[in-house]
Amino acid sequence: MPASNLPYFSHPDVVLEYARAAVSVGLWESERVLCERFLPKDAPLLELGCGAGRVALALARAGWSDITATDFAPAMIDAAREVAATLRAGTGGAVRFAVADATALPFADASFASAIFAFNGLFMLPAAAAREGALREIRRVLRAGGVFIFTAHARDTPRTAGHWRDERRRWCSGAQDPALEAFGDYRHSTPRGDVFIRAAAGDEIRALAERCAFSVELSAMRSEIAPENERVREFSDDTRFWVLRA
Repeated sequence: MPASNLPYFSHPDVVLEYARAAVSVGLWESERVLCERFLPKDAPLLELGCGAGRVALALARAGWSDITATDFAPAMIDAAREVAATLRAGTGGAVRFAVADATALPFADASFASAIFAFNGLFMLPAAAAREGALREIRRVLRAGGVFIFTAHARDTPRTAGHWRDERRRWCSGAQDPALEAFGDYRHSTPRGDVFIRAAAGDEIRALAERCAFSVELSAMRSEIAPENERVREFSDDTRFWVLRA
């Protein structure tokens, strides 16, 4: 298991892919629906794992006026600033980009009214302790009643049932990848390097949210929230949205 996905997300080809997505893919319709419903436009918003600015810049163009967008990869933040300069029209200076580790956020308690961690980023932290640490940090920097939106690969869907049945057999027989921490973890090998992803069951996420003093307001697959265009479907498979309230 990689100690960090940082090498993968620092790879020039991955950074370029995310920069292109910030320009050509933009905000998913499902993201727009949930952000419009849950995230106030005139209060401080924190984005974690912002990549090259796909979500933050689209929200700024849609009227969100106070966005702090962070990523742990300096190369992604550099790309986000370049994309922001290219797309300056309509953002109104609403977005501030910063390098930050989600498990140790450099912000004071209760700094933000809402937060978002898009594109499965929270469950790409390659250790259960790191994921819980990040969620506790997000809770710390949110105001009471604040909302946190994120997505996670769903393990309990018909489309992936066969894969996870096979994985369960491997774990039961002791033949799993020895670098992985727990059933549900997997390591995706690409020419750009390995990337860790956890596919979490719903009860796991609900228990994690409760431990970190959140309540679950919504859990739904992207396809249940809104239809997406072809560019979005090519960019990402269906995924599960979670809306938590502090």
